[in-house]
Amino acid sequence: MVDGPLRGGPMTAERTKRPRSFLVTATPPTTNGDLHLGHLSGPYLAADVFCRAQRMLGHTALYVTGGDDHQSYVVTTARRLGVEPTELSARCNRDIRETLRLADIAVDAFTTPDQAYRAHVRDFFAQLHRAGRLARRTWTFPYDPATGHHLLEGFTTGYCPDCLAETCGAICETCGHPNEPATLLYQAPSGAAEQAATEPRRTDILVLPLEDYRDRFEAYYTRHRATMRPHVLRFVEEMLARPLPDFPVSYPADWGIPVPVDGFPGQVLNVWAEMLPGLTHMAATAGARLAPGRPAPDLEANSGDELVQFLGYDNTFYFAFAHLGLRFAHGSLTEPAAIITNEFLHLEGAKFSTSRGHLIWARDLVTKHGADAVRFHLALSNPEHQPADFSEKDFLSTVDTRLQRPLAALHTALTAYDRPAPPDPTTTEVLDRYRDRMQRAYTLETISLRQAAETTAHLLALLAGRATTDPALALHGLRALAIWAAPLLPGLAGELLERYGTTGQAPGRGEVPASW
Repeated sequence: MVDGPLRGGPMTAERTKRPRSFLVTATPPTTNGDLHLGHLSGPYLAADVFCRAQRMLGHTALYVTGGDDHQSYVVTTARRLGVEPTELSARCNRDIRETLRLADIAVDAFTTPDQAYRAHVRDFFAQLHRAGRLARRTWTFPYDPATGHHLLEGFTTGYCPDCLAETCGAICETCGHPNEPATLLYQAPSGAAEQAATEPRRTDILVLPLEDYRDRFEAYYTRHRATMRPHVLRFVEEMLARPLPDFPVSYPADWGIPVPVDGFPGQVLNVWAEMLPGLTHMAATAGARLAPGRPAPDLEANSGDELVQFLGYDNTFYFAFAHLGLRFAHGSLTEPAAIITNEFLHLEGAKFSTSRGHLIWARDLVTKHGADAVRFHLALSNPEHQPADFSEKDFLSTVDTRLQRPLAALHTALTAYDRPAPPDPTTTEVLDRYRDRMQRAYTLETISLRQAAETTAHLLALLAGRATTDPALALHGLRALAIWAAPLLPGLAGELLERYGTTGQAPGRGEVPASW
């Protein structure tokens, strides 16, 4: 086993009282297209709400992500569109940035793989190799003589040997289990006929032997059960029930960062291995921009930052085992305080699919209906623990009945209310309960966008139902909503603050803003 520093542990009451510092990542989006609604409903919205909430509660939070330019899907999409991969990734990086901005998702650093990024990634793996943490293994890849490509990642399709779902190479999006291209059932080149002729090619690659760190994985997940969602824990148990696989750090391809080790010609770093040092580079970039002179976050285990990672469930293996194993191998990187996954959002019963045109672009819906409306619905139906389904009809109905109509009724009821008075004890108790539930929805150990949106919708319904008989409750309720729903609905919160006023401070237990 490889020794190295450990950090983490159960949350204590003392720890929750003092300010906390969070480094938050969302899985870098593949730059083969803009963000569709399924993307937006996942880690990007959740990470934004979490960061806004932590800052509101007096903590610090740094939110980083960036373009995942070296995925094989960039190459396959570029071929289909008849453009160069570099051209496609550059355009998609611009589109993704703009879509995040339109959706009010405030990322502190969105970086792309530049020269400094590539140098950092190469140095990371060169150090691991010099330290003896990486091993040489002979791997079998299907090879397509027609194209001259080894079939891996997005270049190959087949059926998962674990759950039997149709999948591409490397990982199964359905069950999350890794696969080797040669082990796919009924494997074929991506986009080719099932009978396409391939041949096996044996190639030496670099790997990280995950089984060497079994004790460390078991100890880590024992310590962090409270901040892992049930599906992640079930996946971890499934993986640990058998020998852990070697994780390929390199593979034979020509799109990506060349391996910084002699003896592996014609190979690049596995993009999912690249992602870990890539994220540390993104974090350092964000830290340098926002707080010059401050130690770079995520680079040292004793930095004091709590690393929180938001991702789709289909990426669980990479973050829960591959990246964590690389952290163990490195020996001085911060371990995640939480790995927070989401399931798929489906579109009218089927997966979002760019290639099949079965999607709604996030930018189109946000531009048409506004960021708050989209954020509200995606939170209300968020696929936190199981897949959810989206239809534009349901979206329009939900936003109308649970957000827009109650707000309109409240604005009407308060038009002639010119005698604001302090809240009575019953009003204070009601709004304290709203605050407490929202705080729980925003807390790391119990985070839930669904709960935040549901609780806000319930408060709006309560206020609207009593607005004509109790306008004071309506006024103070909207002021409370302007504070506690701000991480979820930042635009609406700003409008309510301007219209009805408040101290702008998040009150403590048993307190109300002075302007109520």
